[in-house]
Amino acid sequence: MSTEYLNTSASGNWGLLRTGAAGGGDLGVLTIPTDVSTDAGQVRLAIGPNDEPRVLLPLDGRESAPTIPESNALSISVSSFKSNGRVLRFLDLICLSPDLESVFGDLVDEMLARIARDESCVDAVRSTIEDFRSLLMRAAAGRITKGMAAGLIAELLVLNRLLDRTPSAWRAWLGPTGDRHDFRSGNTSLEIKSSLRPGASSVTINSLDQLEIPTGGSLHLLRFVLEPVSNGMLSVSSLARNALSKSDNPERLNELLAAVGCSNVDAEGWNQYSFRCESESLYEVRPGFPRLVISMLTGGLAPRGVHEVSYHVDLSVADPFLCNPTVLAELEERLCT
Repeated sequence: MSTEYLNTSASGNWGLLRTGAAGGGDLGVLTIPTDVSTDAGQVRLAIGPNDEPRVLLPLDGRESAPTIPESNALSISVSSFKSNGRVLRFLDLICLSPDLESVFGDLVDEMLARIARDESCVDAVRSTIEDFRSLLMRAAAGRITKGMAAGLIAELLVLNRLLDRTPSAWRAWLGPTGDRHDFRSGNTSLEIKSSLRPGASSVTINSLDQLEIPTGGSLHLLRFVLEPVSNGMLSVSSLARNALSKSDNPERLNELLAAVGCSNVDAEGWNQYSFRCESESLYEVRPGFPRLVISMLTGGLAPRGVHEVSYHVDLSVADPFLCNPTVLAELEERLCT
């Protein structure tokens, strides 16, 4: 597979990486080396875990990440990779906002130009971001919807309940790591959904395996009805900070929050909405529950070419699967073990 860098723009190379038309995996992740080098190595373009545009800028042993104000649009960290028996360090920049990919591409192109003029990677990142600040630092207020905030708040409500039982219960919050269910411990799984209107009975299921019952285990669906209110008691900031104060590993919990797009729990975008909880309902997902899962399909496979299936479940027909409050308490206890 070709690893040739197209000397056009960063955006064009991210497109090649996404299609698999170019890139090499000597770092353990697919990258395209650019034609810009430093004493520590070549600058590389890559894509993030969710196909985000990404750039890896080589660091020597003395350099560290520059201090940049928090942004919902940009992740900045130092990452290490092994290549040919050597450990290579990179300043790792990932654009977290799909709406700003073209802006990020322009920023990376400018960084490459400055590094080619003998600026260090750290200085190039700092100076370029300062110049692009008015664009890059746009808070994601317009990008984070009321539904997104409600979804995170619903999960944080459950997380806080589990942390009230044991400070290590954050380990059960596996949704941010890519698990098909929001919470899981052993063979016990819990999926969380939120609705903004009390009369709305449907919830959105985002994949064909989201309501698949674990083999030999159990799956429940907990639905919160969250009403948006001004100065409500439930906000991302209040719930996340409460969880962090109870966790035995707040650093790891912060990483999980960042994985769902909330790298700053006090960010304006996530906290432009607040809610009160109108109701919650727990359902046992078992044979007969309204759902569409892989095991129902011929051969256990989706038709060729069908990807990223989402659908709506009308919970008004799921009353036979409702559970009483004691079941929720028992479920929370199992998730803490």
